[in-house]
Amino acid sequence: MPKTDDASKIAELYSMYEQKMFYEARGILNDDQLAEDAVQEAFLKLIRHRDRLSTLRPQQISSYVWQTLRSTAIDIYRKNKRERERICDIEEAEKIIGESDSLNDGVISLIDDLPPKYKAIAVCRLKHGLSVKETASVLKLTESCVRKRYERARKLLAEILEDTM
Repeated sequence: MPKTDDASKIAELYSMYEQKMFYEARGILNDDQLAEDAVQEAFLKLIRHRDRLSTLRPQQISSYVWQTLRSTAIDIYRKNKRERERICDIEEAEKIIGESDSLNDGVISLIDDLPPKYKAIAVCRLKHGLSVKETASVLKLTESCVRKRYERARKLLAEILEDTM
């Protein structure tokens, strides 16, 4: 398919689906701005895979567009969920320490009491704000190992705090 046909096909898809896609994404994400981002990202994916669109029948194109939007919206949802969890972890650490102004100093002083394999994960996650994936990459561990050790580190931090009170 020539490039002008690709552009006109994408423009046609945009005019046909944009509003419906927005409402679908908003249903998944419960946020207008994130829904707009999902629609935009879905169309960017469709543009990147426009050669795939040219091989599909008309009814398959519709399914492809909707699947692209849903997977994009779900990816955004998961990313934001991880970010909210990270923020909750920091807030939880603030509660444990009880002094939000000296969060880093207090957490680090408690983290120093952890065994080394938990200390490394706690420093990456709490001090540096790294995600599970980033922590796993830095420490050359699997993501499931990071999640489990982080969970154990948090339990140990809570026990250390209880013992000091």
